[in-house]
Parts: sequence; structure tokens; C-alpha cells
Amino acid sequence: MDPAARVLLRGNDLIPIGSRAFDILVALVQNHGQVLSHVELMAFAWPGLNVEASNIRVQMTHLRREIGCGENGDRYIVSIAGRGYSFVAPVTWKEAQESTQAWNAPLSYGQPPYAVPRIAKTFPPRLSHPVGRDENISKLSQMVSERRFVTIVGTGGIGKTTLAVLVAPDLPMFDQVRFVDLSTVDDEAAVLRTIALALDIAISGNDVVEDVVSHLSTQHALVILDNCEHVIDIAADIVASLLGRTAKVHILATSREALRLPGEAVYLLRPLGVPPHTGDLTVEQALLWPAIQLFVRRAVDSGYLEPFVDGQAATIAAICRRLDGNPLAIELVASRMGRYGLDRVAEMLDNQLALRWSGGRRAAPRHQTAEAMMDWSYALLSDVDQRVFRALSVFSGEFSLDAAVALMEDDDFEQKDIVGSIGNLIDKSLLSLAPGTGPAQLKLSGIAKTYAVFKLAAFGECPLVEQRQSLYRAQSPQPCRPNMAFSSDSGLSMQIQAS
Repeated sequence: MDPAARVLLRGNDLIPIGSRAFDILVALVQNHGQVLSHVELMAFAWPGLNVEASNIRVQMTHLRREIGCGENGDRYIVSIAGRGYSFVAPVTWKEAQESTQAWNAPLSYGQPPYAVPRIAKTFPPRLSHPVGRDENISKLSQMVSERRFVTIVGTGGIGKTTLAVLVAPDLPMFDQVRFVDLSTVDDEAAVLRTIALALDIAISGNDVVEDVVSHLSTQHALVILDNCEHVIDIAADIVASLLGRTAKVHILATSREALRLPGEAVYLLRPLGVPPHTGDLTVEQALLWPAIQLFVRRAVDSGYLEPFVDGQAATIAAICRRLDGNPLAIELVASRMGRYGLDRVAEMLDNQLALRWSGGRRAAPRHQTAEAMMDWSYALLSDVDQRVFRALSVFSGEFSLDAAVALMEDDDFEQKDIVGSIGNLIDKSLLSLAPGTGPAQLKLSGIAKTYAVFKLAAFGECPLVEQRQSLYRAQSPQPCRPNMAFSSDSGLSMQIQAS
């Protein structure tokens, strides 16, 4: 650890931790063997501010996970009941120059006796460890090692690219790892040129596929094809050629739907875990769930300095459930906590303004807002699929396939077309099967539902769909109107302002 440079390394590997967690670690190491109370740690990490002790617990959970506390018998930070925390591992201090030399050394991605895979210059920077994804990273690493073609499938904002970027460099069996961002291309020639560029291939003629195959034919390489959904047919053809004409090339793709090729292993990336409907929650109980951890962390980062108390836990849990545990949606909403506060954020959750709250300045355009995230998926739908998607927004919760078909049966669609569209929406991660036993029930996710409501109003389809939905009012009592009340399980009253 270099406190001056604010750098933490394991060997030559950079360990990414937040600024508050780093301050807490410095305080503990500098007072090695001593017990520091919550008050003392808060004075280090939040000087001059009055914050709730739960913030220390959140940061401590993050810090222990990142440094591997408790793994393989390693003990670094221990909790002393009723007193605080103590750093108990041996500490050796070195001159600053030595730690600077270690920091300037190249970062390694493999451990002996493996070779370090060559990472292309175009490879995205190594990202900070995402909340609640340890098991996903472990499982996906195993799958990519054992299978030649793996596709990470999930809805927009779920973290597919992040997972691929984190997993790839830690697979030392590959000679090289190449990352191909397909989000900005939309035709066959552009896709092939982008792949060739990422592989540093000089195109010799008109057969770019042949050039790519020849380049990779003798290599044990991992090629990541990121964001395949809008060029999925072209991507599938290229993947089929690479797998069929090379012996040791592995493909890791990310997409909102599977490529459906022989030999494809689909890894379904699920949302972050959220607390179930269990009534009252304490902050400590809520923070056991990854979605709540992410929300609280981003809220603190946004400037929310009020202490989190038990009375807020159920509200935060209701928000995370409403967002279906989607990491991007949670970050976009929690980032407004510093400016609006919890009650206002909850009140505006289904307002059109919330769809347009901006995210990270350097995020991909499709991830700048929740609306942009949904625009990307919506534009890939056929006209029939778009119409069915909009109509399904009138259901307040779970609904049956029969109810969905009845909602559209008077339009110029045959029943098989409606059923086919519903299947397409499931395949494209916009509609899901609700968990549980009994007859299958469908569910439109929180952000997707909010987006579809405004699309329905914009197309002037509310009155007609509302008439049909009245036949199923007992199952879905919430009508479709420009001003639509939504009551969460925490008792909050929310308004959807359609325009």
C-alpha cells in the first residue's frame, strides 16, 4: 500500500477500492494491532462530517472483500464486538521509493507457471470489482476455459461487458486476449473491419473472413465480441467460421439474446439480489443484499451524507425491487440521492424525468440514461414486437399468456404472431417468466415497464388497450392513464407523468 499515491497492490496487480475504503484501510494499518472505534474511523474517512455507523459497515464489507480477508485462511481486519475494528496481519514499512518502483512495474494478469496473456491496446481498462458478482466471475471463468464459445446474455445495464472485461485477463491459458466493441457498427463490412482492426490484421483482399481465420489459425486466443444483439446474424456467421476453421480459438460474446449456434454455452446473467417482501427491515439486514449495497454505495458517492436508518431500509428495498436489481438502473437512481434525498427519489421513480437522469460522463451512449438503454433494445424490435411490448405495459404485475394474447386479439395479428412476439421479447431480455410454481406467469421488468407506458401514451394507444384490459381488471386492476398511481410495497405513492 502506498498511502501517498493512494495505490493498493497485490504483487503487481492493482486492487481497486473506493476512496472512503482506502482511507479506512490506511487508518487501520497505521494503527496496526490497535482497535479503532466507528467514531475514529469515521473521523478518518469523513472528516468534519456526521455520518451513520452503517456507512462504516458498508465500506468495511467492500474493503474486506477486495483484499481477500478470510480467503485461504488470511486474516487482515477483525471485528471486535462492541469496540470496532483492528488490522491484525503483519505490517512492514518500506521507503516511498521502493513502493513507487513496485507501482511502476507492469501489471500482471497471470501467475507462474502460466504465461501472461497479451492484452491488445484496444482492450478496455480493468474495471473495479462489481458488487455481488464474485460467483458470476468464478463460474464464467470456468466456462470460458472449458468451452470454445460462451455468450453472456442479459438485459441492458445488467453488467455483461463489465463481466467480460473482468474475466478475460485472468485466463492465463490464452496466448492473447482481444476485445471487439461492436456497439458502433451496423453492417457486415463494418463488423469485419472492426474485428480485423482489433486483431491488428492487415486486410489483404476482399475476403476479410479468410484473413481473420489465417491470422488466428495457429493461436490459442480469446476473442471477445461485445454487444452482438444489433448485428446478431452477421456475428453468428463470423463466429461459426472461426469455430469451424480454427482449432484453439475461444469466443466470448455479450448480447441481449443468444446467437443460437451449435456448441454455444449461454451464461444468463441475473439481476443483483434484492430483499423479498418480508415487511420491516433493518439497515444491517438490508445490506446483506448486493442490490442494497450498490444503492447505498452510489448514494454516498453522490453526496448523500445523512445517516441511513432502519426506517429507510424498506423504502430502499422497494426501489431496488422496482428496478429489478438492474445495476445500471440502481446506479442511475441512487446517484440522485445527494440532490433529491430518498423520499423524492422514491416519489419520482416512475416519472419520465427518472428515465432521463444521466449516468457516468464517460459511459457508452446507450448507458448514459435509462431511456437510452431502452431505446437501444426497442429499436431492435419489429413493428409487431414493439406494439405487443407497448400493450403489455398495462399489466400492473404478473400476467398469463392468455391475458396477453387477449389484449391484442382484435388487432390485425394472428394468435401465432402474438405468441411469437412474446417469445421474442423473452429471448431479447425485455420480458421474463415470473418465478414460482403453478401456471406460467409473465412479467415486464420495472424500467422496461416504465418505458413502455410512455411509448403507449405517445402512440395514443391507451384508450383502446384500456378497454381490453378491463376484461382482466380482477387480475390487473391498474388502469392505463396519462397520470397513473403506483403504490410500492413500502406504502409509497408514486406518479407516472406521461407525455
